[in-house]
Order: sequence, then structure tokens, then C-alpha cells
Amino acid sequence: MNEPPIASVHNPAIWEQLPNAKLTSTARDVFDILTARQSPGGEVRIKQSELAERLGIPPSTVSRAMSELRDRGLIDARTRHGRVLIHPLFAGYESLAHMVHHIQDPDTFIWPLHFDSGDIRPPRRNDPRTGTSFDPNPGPDPDGGAPAPTPRPDLRLAG
Repeated sequence: MNEPPIASVHNPAIWEQLPNAKLTSTARDVFDILTARQSPGGEVRIKQSELAERLGIPPSTVSRAMSELRDRGLIDARTRHGRVLIHPLFAGYESLAHMVHHIQDPDTFIWPLHFDSGDIRPPRRNDPRTGTSFDPNPGPDPDGGAPAPTPRPDLRLAG
């Protein structure tokens, strides 16, 4: 029995930019389901009614979330009934070689993303980590200072 290939390789550098899209929680939930159910290359076969049932929300709310994903460029605006295409930079692939070949293929249409891909947005004002050991800004280091983390290289998009 032939099992369909699994989309298990993603571009981690682009996923660090996803918070900059400033998606609503519903749009992020829909995007998470789409990425979990995609075939290699980013195609997802799912209806909005299935998404609504899975999330326990009205279909109109799923429709608004899908529109938000389209507006940000995370899914193709030419979505057909029951078929969604995730942006090639956010899609999953069978292997690293498959990802590189798909993105570099001249036949692969890479549409623009419509959100700032600069620095990651600052933490929320009411960050629940404040005052805990997970606090991202704890103030002076009590043990005299640890070495600064090495900065990550800037994101370089294919194309």
C-alpha cells in the first residue's frame, strides 16, 4: 500500500517571520491546520466547512480567516473549492533538496507576502512571562553576566 509522501521539511528562517504577519488567533489556527494537512509543495485539500467543524466555529468566521491569510499572501488568492495552496516559502516538502528545487523552479509562482519581514514584533504588553524565569527582559543578570548570544544571520529569501 503506497502511503502519500509527508511534508516534513520546512524553511525555519521564514517561519521566524510569521509573527510579523500579525494574524488573528482564528487565522493562525486555520493556518496551523492547513500546514499540518498539506501535501509536499503546500497543497491542501480541505473545505471551509471542514475547518469550521474542526475548530468549532461558524463557516463565516473561517471565511474571514481565509481572507486574512490571502491578504497577507500566506495562501494563494486563486484558491479553488476544497483546494488551498500555501505560499511556497511556508510550504512543507519531502526533503531539503525537494524544497530547493521547487523554490528555484522557474515554473513555481512565488507571490509576494504582504507583511513586514523586518524585526520580530516586540512582546505583548501583558506578557505572562514577566517576572518569571521565562521573562525575556529580566533586567540585570544576577550571576554577573553571561556571554551574549551570537546573532542569527539575516533572512535571505530565495529568488
